[in-house]
Amino acid sequence: MNRFKYLRSKLGLLQIVRWPQSQRYYRFLIFLSTILVISWLYPLGDQFEYRYDLNEITQEIILAPFNFPVLKGEEVLENERETARRGVPQLFRRDPQISADQLNGLKELFARVLRIRQAEAKLAQSRERVFRDRYNKGFDAAQQAVVRDSTNLIELGAEFAQRFPLDLNSSHWGIFFKGKTLEGRTINYRRLQNELETIVRDVLTEGVLELPKRQLGDARVAVSSEGVEETVESKFLLDQDEAWAKAKTRLQAQHPSDATVESSVAEDLIYFFIPPNLIYDAETTRRRQEEAVAKVPISKGFVLRNERIVDANTRVTEEILEKINSLAAAKSQMMASAGGIQLWLPRIGMVMITTALLVFFYAWMHVYRREWFKNTRFFLLTNLLFILILAMGSIFHVRFGLSEYLIPFTVAAMAFTILFDARTAMIATITLALMMGFLVGNRVDFVLINLLAGSVAIYAVRQLRHRRQIFMAIIYIISAYAIGITAIEFLKYNNLVTLGQHLMYASINGLLSPIMVYGLVGVLEVLFGITTNLTLLELSDFNHPLLRRLARDANGTFSHSIVVGNLTEAAANAIGANSLLCRVGAYYHDIGKLARSEYFIENQFHQDNPHDTIAPHLSAKVVMSHVKEGLRLAKEYGLPKGVADFIPMHHGTARIEYFYQKAVKENGGPENVKEQSFRYAGPKPNTKETGIIMLCEAIEAATRSIKKPTLARIQQMIDTIIEIRMADGQLDDCPLTLKDLNMIKGDARAGTGIISVLKGIYHVRIPYPSTDREAPVETRAREDISHATLFSEVPTE
Repeated sequence: MNRFKYLRSKLGLLQIVRWPQSQRYYRFLIFLSTILVISWLYPLGDQFEYRYDLNEITQEIILAPFNFPVLKGEEVLENERETARRGVPQLFRRDPQISADQLNGLKELFARVLRIRQAEAKLAQSRERVFRDRYNKGFDAAQQAVVRDSTNLIELGAEFAQRFPLDLNSSHWGIFFKGKTLEGRTINYRRLQNELETIVRDVLTEGVLELPKRQLGDARVAVSSEGVEETVESKFLLDQDEAWAKAKTRLQAQHPSDATVESSVAEDLIYFFIPPNLIYDAETTRRRQEEAVAKVPISKGFVLRNERIVDANTRVTEEILEKINSLAAAKSQMMASAGGIQLWLPRIGMVMITTALLVFFYAWMHVYRREWFKNTRFFLLTNLLFILILAMGSIFHVRFGLSEYLIPFTVAAMAFTILFDARTAMIATITLALMMGFLVGNRVDFVLINLLAGSVAIYAVRQLRHRRQIFMAIIYIISAYAIGITAIEFLKYNNLVTLGQHLMYASINGLLSPIMVYGLVGVLEVLFGITTNLTLLELSDFNHPLLRRLARDANGTFSHSIVVGNLTEAAANAIGANSLLCRVGAYYHDIGKLARSEYFIENQFHQDNPHDTIAPHLSAKVVMSHVKEGLRLAKEYGLPKGVADFIPMHHGTARIEYFYQKAVKENGGPENVKEQSFRYAGPKPNTKETGIIMLCEAIEAATRSIKKPTLARIQQMIDTIIEIRMADGQLDDCPLTLKDLNMIKGDARAGTGIISVLKGIYHVRIPYPSTDREAPVETRAREDISHATLFSEVPTE
């Protein structure tokens, strides 16, 4: 669980940079850079004024403004180019040196066999001489002759094996070198040599292809021999396997069935001495194919100036679509060739459009999310998200030509929702969808489909309380894409194959986008110091080491934190604040009490109160130290800043009333007491969430002191605490309004606000008229507050 501490210490690059809230200069540079980068991502020429798809209905008459060629469709052009490429025969060059080398090698082999046979015969004679002269003086000379002849035979065998790497360990080779079969028949070397030379010469003369025929197919091939090139069908040539098979067939026809040794040796030699001699010339073949492809015309007709391309309210056929696309290509080519300002006009236009769309987004941010707009770090984050998604769209669709439905548009929608909120994400989705429409070529249908998918993705993760919600978004996104794409394709009368392809790509996109968001948000959290609901979900786990320690060592504080968490969540839900952040902040707001848990009333169980034996200012100092200690523990355990802020802000600069009054009483009046010594260091709450926990923490402590809780007394207690906090100026920096405060209090009958939670805790029921005489509600509330742990750290009643 210390991964927060590790990641933020290792990767927290941007969160340690101090971004002044008024850094307009840096925000302007970021804004300008974003405009330039995004504008450069748009492809030139795709923003053509006439953008139609097959089977769409035209909205105006289109006339040719100038003469231009009608370009062939990509599929047609590619098929023609492939036909031209296949029409070029693959070139093979006959190498006559190979035939000569193989025949010479065959002669050399039999010559070496003859020398080996002669060496064996000579060695046999030397051995006979040794036996004959074993008792004569010539015995030593005979022995030396045996050694010499034996060495010579071994050297000849080694040289043979090195020159001809055959399987010489086979039994038929051993018999072949001896010259006689087991039946005593003499092997005719000369005859076998002549037969093999004839077979090898005939097969190589016919030609052996270097490539297998299955790779060539039925195509014709060109054979170049001594400068003369002829084209033949590949079936009239042999590849390696066919050459061997043909040679073996001829060999079997020339040898009797019992000549197994000669057949086996000859078969080995056939494999060795019949290599390919028609060598594939890949470079020349490729060059010729490229020349043939280059000669394929890219156009198939011509449109003259003022010629009508299509009438209004006409269905776009393939022929009309080709003319419209050809006009767009011709305009782009004319603009590029014109140079000067004409070349920059599309870029200038895209800069203007991008600026307008980003101004729309940031104008909304300035009005409704001003705190994020003025935060340079968050400003940079929003711009990076725009650039990231548009860059992925440019790479996928423009650079690699992949389907536009593979662009992970919903990643931005979910990332904005998790990192900011659903309203900001909706405006960002609209802005990004319009930008993406220009990226793919003014595709209104694509904009609508992305708006649908993005809106559904926002809905899926708008209130993130479980990690499985991210993965459940897969179903939502795929369903949204399926509905949108199907509706658009039906309107276009496209075939089912096109519909199926679009749905397949959109399903892949919907499957991968939530997974990408999960990883992306984790990285951005660390880099920009943002606390998202994903992090809060991890921190809300009671198995977190800090919460386990709090439950073990300060059980009363732990119970108090759980109740405060319930109150803050109800209050946040009532006014639309971040309820999960409030709950998690409540869990950790008092972790500093772990240092001296026995000094706090909720952790004292029938034991002496240590505050009874020390001076009031020392007691106040001990109580206030839990804030400093809590911040230390937050840093040690790597709590994000958004959670750690609850530790000092839940007290603000409030006065520890109990010990202050005790000090006043002991010192004879307030003039003899330094009030600042009894006030927390702050800061005051500066968000709705921290303001909520200040109120709920005090209300929870105060209501525990009510001896006979009724709904009226609890309501009066809440009103009094809110009044005290406001009178003390603790909510001055907090954006809570009077309407928010009234909604935080809630309505017991409607089941809203914190009153409904307190009603459940104390089992309060709405009182009925009674004749019992009771003290006025406001008087009893004031009395309860005087005895209450209103400021959390009052040690006794």
